[in-house]
Amino acid sequence: MLRKLIVVLTPLLGAALTLASVFLLLFMTVQADLMEDPLRRSLAIVATLAAGVLLLVGSVYLCTRVAVLIFARRPGEQTPPGPPGSPR
Repeated sequence: MLRKLIVVLTPLLGAALTLASVFLLLFMTVQADLMEDPLRRSLAIVATLAAGVLLLVGSVYLCTRVAVLIFARRPGEQTPPGPPGSPR
């Protein structure tokens, strides 16, 4: 029962994390565009790009890691039989 709940919640939390990252990046982009000093605006745009890469790649990594932990075979679990002649 708990595993089924985790299997349902994991994609939802991953989507929520990615959506929150996108909204944060949108806010950062708007704030950078409102700056009048060209040097500060350039630095803010570079910071927004760096934050975007870190947030979005980090959220994909985190979702993938959690999915691997959920669906990994436990020690002692038997593998289902494959087609005849396949290596085990």
